Amino acid sequence: MGGKSSRWILTAQLAVVLVLVALATAAGAKQRACVPFFLKTEDGKIINPLTGENADRPYSPRQTCGACHNYDQITKGFHFQQGWDKIKDDFNKDKPWVLSDGMSGKM
Repeated sequence: MGGKSSRWILTAQLAVVLVLVALATAAGAKQRACVPFFLKTEDGKIINPLTGENADRPYSPRQTCGACHNYDQITKGFHFQQGWDKIKDDFNKDKPWVLSDGMSGKM
């Protein structure tokens, strides 16, 4: 996949994480889903959009989430993998920003 596609996928994954955290909070969760954390690049460097540090680099779920969660186990789960094999840069020639049928990670 191209660089723009990879960034889009990472951005979408981050959006899903943020939505899940928001839903847990809105549902009256007594405990936070995660303690506050920094987003990190693939090589473990902190991304800080306020200072611009690594702000142009995509975040790495392995480096960011894997610090507290079993990343290898999570990425083998059905809902995480669902539709992953359909993602490709030329999925929809009329809408080049659409990379799949949207089932990746869907419940």
